[in-house]
Amino acid sequence: MGKEHSARIAEVQRMMIELGIDIALVFTSDEHGSEYIDGHYKLREYLTGFTGSAGSLLIRRDRALLWTDGRYFIQAEEELSGSGIELEKSGLPGVPTLTEYIKKTADETYEKGERLRIGTDLKLISGSFFKELSALEDKGVGIRDFDIAKRVWKDRPDKTHNRIYGLADEVSGKSIEDKLSELRKYLKELSADSVIVSDLACVMWLFNVRGSDIMYSPVGYSYGYVDREDAYLFASGSCLDEELRSTLAASGVKVREYDDFYDHISWLKGMSIVCDLSTLNAYAYSLIKKNDLKDRAAFHYIKKHIKNETEQKLARERHVEDGLALTRFICRIKKAVKASEITGTVIDEYKAAEMLDKMRCEIKENMGLSFETISAYGSNGAIVHYSPEAAGSAVLKPEGFLLVDSGGQYEGATTDVTRTIALGKLTEDMKLDYTAVLKGMLDLSDAVFPEGIRGENLDVLARRPIWERTIDYRHGTGHGVGAMLNVHEGPQAFRCRIDPDSPQPPMAEGMITSDEPGIYIEGKYGIRIENLLLCKLKKTNEWGRFLGFDTLTLVPYEREAIVVPQLTERQRQLINDYHRTIYYLYSPRMDREEREWLAEVTAQI
Repeated sequence: MGKEHSARIAEVQRMMIELGIDIALVFTSDEHGSEYIDGHYKLREYLTGFTGSAGSLLIRRDRALLWTDGRYFIQAEEELSGSGIELEKSGLPGVPTLTEYIKKTADETYEKGERLRIGTDLKLISGSFFKELSALEDKGVGIRDFDIAKRVWKDRPDKTHNRIYGLADEVSGKSIEDKLSELRKYLKELSADSVIVSDLACVMWLFNVRGSDIMYSPVGYSYGYVDREDAYLFASGSCLDEELRSTLAASGVKVREYDDFYDHISWLKGMSIVCDLSTLNAYAYSLIKKNDLKDRAAFHYIKKHIKNETEQKLARERHVEDGLALTRFICRIKKAVKASEITGTVIDEYKAAEMLDKMRCEIKENMGLSFETISAYGSNGAIVHYSPEAAGSAVLKPEGFLLVDSGGQYEGATTDVTRTIALGKLTEDMKLDYTAVLKGMLDLSDAVFPEGIRGENLDVLARRPIWERTIDYRHGTGHGVGAMLNVHEGPQAFRCRIDPDSPQPPMAEGMITSDEPGIYIEGKYGIRIENLLLCKLKKTNEWGRFLGFDTLTLVPYEREAIVVPQLTERQRQLINDYHRTIYYLYSPRMDREEREWLAEVTAQI
């Protein structure tokens, strides 16, 4: 495959020479800055063969470079092999960011008395990045709208436009009218005339609708526009039935065609407009930039990250059903792998993922998966975002770890859970590493802290037991999770390094955030344990308001992988209380064999 992708890069380079372009940029994005994207927009994957969800491609006339983060270092090296594309490992010492690389190249070109000409599809880069590049104009940088896909991708999939459907207030917890009223109140406070809502999940949340245009994400391609008097939803007309149109109209929302959005905003003159330039694309930005733009992160006015009481209730209920399915899966996969030695039945990572996916989708309220199931055995567990293929998946044996990271979309809630499952004999290092990860996960979930604290302040609680083993992991400890929306939501996160380009608010009541530290030993194994945490008020006193977490995820830990003397008394109590709750909830719904197994794996330590 490497030669095929090398040829595709060469074709782009020939075109660059013809058009007088020095650098071509290809991002993993759609017109809305989405993390996960429809196949229509997977140009970077088409050109490089790299299938990870994060990566930026820079093509020069004589070379090509791809930037990705620590989750994908191992995967990217494998998938780029033979293509000639150079891997830039973001965040490692000595590795420049994409912007730094462009600035350095611009300086070198300018010193020669030449201009650096950059080509990129303006609908597929953010307005904020476009502004960054535009600031280099004094160094001779010029930017050209360059639609590479249109020129080189002959069999490009059509853009998806599936049905968009409405949510009842009993599921959303807040009416469209109330959400619009709160948004207009924000506009008034900011002395702004209107707001453009470009992030797909934000549009879905604001108008109490959902879709299925992006796999695993219940969103539909759309834009929102709201001013002091009117509200518009721009979506493909064929995707909305008459009942939804009537509901939206009754709530004061006018429906317009998706493709009419750019024409609509091009008429905006002399206005004060709120927008989020991190998700509003550069082409849209170019149409409105002469107005008074108030660039604000969407979480300031789209409050989907703060779950209301209805959303919290549904999250608790759905996690019980989701957790029961995963617990049963663990029971079945352990039994099947143990029996495989006798029966000769081959069970691999892919079949294990299929088994779990089927069990999850049998839940009454389930609406599909929230991301592609990660089922990684042995050394594959060290590949953070590994997904098994039907052909060539590792065969499961009654030894070592199977790392399973999975989740579901449900009516009113989204789940995301990771368990590292012991299939048999474990080494002492495996047990010590598992225990360190579990300790870190528990310590973060047990935190109590004053209001105003950010996830960046709490991340060390999860990493400390792992750092004590002089090990670290190259991903954040936790991310926000949507309510029947994207599994990666934000804006809050648990991370150890402050990112000035991605400011986050303090932790607040109603936020749902993952807690997922890990240890990855390349060539040997990977360990990650993940629960979702609901931020709640714990106490108010003369020192202020103190917050903490309730654990939503309910799936047993691996008792046989825990080195008990390494635990503090508090950690033992947390494990025992957690396992007691799981047995109480699940045992009445299990058959005798499952119940006996559950009693054993949730026994007190």
